[in-house]
Amino acid sequence: MAPPTRDHLLDAAARVFAEHGFRGATTRLIAEKAGVNEVTLFRLFGSKDALLGEAIRTRVYEREMVLLPDEPGDARAELTAWATAEYAHISTHRSSIRQGMCEIGERPELSRCMAHGPKSAYARLNRYFSRLIKVGRATKDANPLHASAMLLGSLFADVMGRDMMPEALPPARQAPASYVELILRAVGYTARPTAPRRRSATARTRRQA
Repeated sequence: MAPPTRDHLLDAAARVFAEHGFRGATTRLIAEKAGVNEVTLFRLFGSKDALLGEAIRTRVYEREMVLLPDEPGDARAELTAWATAEYAHISTHRSSIRQGMCEIGERPELSRCMAHGPKSAYARLNRYFSRLIKVGRATKDANPLHASAMLLGSLFADVMGRDMMPEALPPARQAPASYVELILRAVGYTARPTAPRRRSATARTRRQA
């Protein structure tokens, strides 16, 4: 029988954390889930804290994301694809995210790995909205920081609150597109750059006269 891989053990640790939280995720439970003995865990990771820290970071908060282009094309389609992927990721890991949020007070070090994914997403969105404004496809007074926070916050609040009040939220399949539409309206999005208004030849002639 082949020895367990590091990835296999991290996967098992992440699943146990999602079910039991940091305190409840004992090395015994993780070892049982992975089908190994506890000695193997300590030999590869050194401690429970090191094992769970790496599992939470790599299995929950670090991931490949749908990229937003440097030059916006169809912003509605591009942001909807991005938001749909982000929504699916939060939905998949909502149990782990809830466990982490409950334990930040006791284990503040969790906040560093928990913030990794959201900070990266926020930075990508901020660049994208900033470019929309710069090329004249959103109003000049739109705030890219606020737009990014609103979109991320809407996706997060929907997933985390859907169990409690589904009647107050759009259908899950439509949710990402619905929030994108609201944000684009808020920033005054236009499909094409807004060209400066040009005076007519008659108006120019009258002014010259």
